[in-house]
Amino acid sequence: MKTLKTLCVGVSGRGRWPLETCQPENGFQVISLCDMSPQALEEGRQLTGLNVADCCSDYTQALDESKADCVIICTPTIHHVPMAKQAMERGLPVLVEKGMAPNWETACEAVNFARDNNSIFCVSQNYRYKAVERTFHRILHTPDDPASVGEAYQLDHIQHRSRPEPRTLNYPFASVWDMSCHHFDNFLYWFGPVAEITAHAFEAPWSKYPHPNNTSAFIRFESGVAVNYFHGHDSARSHFYLGLHGKLGAIISGNLAGNAILEFSRRPVEQFGRTDVTRVPFSEASDELGVLADFHAYIEKGIEPGISGYNNLEVMALCHMMVISCEQGRTVKRTELVSNS
Repeated sequence: MKTLKTLCVGVSGRGRWPLETCQPENGFQVISLCDMSPQALEEGRQLTGLNVADCCSDYTQALDESKADCVIICTPTIHHVPMAKQAMERGLPVLVEKGMAPNWETACEAVNFARDNNSIFCVSQNYRYKAVERTFHRILHTPDDPASVGEAYQLDHIQHRSRPEPRTLNYPFASVWDMSCHHFDNFLYWFGPVAEITAHAFEAPWSKYPHPNNTSAFIRFESGVAVNYFHGHDSARSHFYLGLHGKLGAIISGNLAGNAILEFSRRPVEQFGRTDVTRVPFSEASDELGVLADFHAYIEKGIEPGISGYNNLEVMALCHMMVISCEQGRTVKRTELVSNS
């Protein structure tokens, strides 16, 4: 496996995972860091063992002088597209942290730019590589799995989050573009193309967020699956719930001693009936290593992954549909959006 020399941009918070995960055995080696914060640069340098000369605060300088084979960008969402375009202009493959962009127009701009320049552009949708998400995909796409729900028809997806400080989530519908994008990528990974969405946005009276940061929606997919969705940052207690129902049975998420569990039960045939509950074994998770593996294969073998910018444009479309529905108070169909990509 070829080791790709990697420039990491934005090295604090979510920007730490590439510093920890980009190792030669995974096909990557961090050779340069870029961040506007001297403290973040120093902490990143200590973590990677790089020299001071390998770290800088000027992004253009880092692109021109690092001699990198690829770039991983973990800056706030609003900076992803302009920074990615700068790297792609130089012929460098780019992986940006989620979300890809802060709005639909900018997302289309990024994908069009990548296409026009024959560039490799990916988005770190790491949730689809996690154990729960991969298990749901296995169950939905393996008819003979012991936990198969058969023909799926409905999913409840509820995430309460206690995040009282807006930080970088200070632009309109930031929680949608920055976090719901993960959830929507999972839905598309599981159920295929979206058909329509009816959504609402709201906020708590005491919220510090400048824009409503809680959203609920009813989402219907072309496959016929319907999703009841909620995601909020004003919650008093963090909680995550998944419930998938189908012709043969249901998969319900739970928590045991702080660890996620999944339980399967057959659909009862009697009124208000109950059936035995069994534990569902998890599929193997690869997390960010899976992201890197697909990014590497795209660069070296030309195998376009589900996390490519082009494929992620469907995630951005669903985010945009949610925004329109919230703002206009109506159901929005996927056919209304034209990407020009």
